[in-house]
Amino acid sequence: MTGKLIVVCVVGISFVLSKPNNLKQYQRVKRGNSYENMTFTFDCTNKPVGFYADQEYNCNVFHMCDEKGTRIPHACASGTSFNQEYRICDWDYNFNCSEAHKWYYLNSLTYATEENQDDIEEL
Repeated sequence: MTGKLIVVCVVGISFVLSKPNNLKQYQRVKRGNSYENMTFTFDCTNKPVGFYADQEYNCNVFHMCDEKGTRIPHACASGTSFNQEYRICDWDYNFNCSEAHKWYYLNSLTYATEENQDDIEEL
């Protein structure tokens, strides 16, 4: 994702925020409006059931993937983003969104079904 960087200073603490190219869609998410007009490239096909940070939206959006591969988008509250390691909306300074994909595998361990329980026991 390319975009501009914005530096915000609050009570002497500086934050660097990235401004996505698709700012109109980004703002719509932050305001809690409908997802109908948003474009997501994140695909739940062949992904284990679970929650996944959308790095295209700087982890401000995350998706719940169900057993049928259906994607259900959600937005974190203002000032927070989806921390993939803990699968919660967390303060942005607590984690690095660019590494979110490294933690996707945790969904297969957390939401294990009887079918793949044997695979997990081998780990």
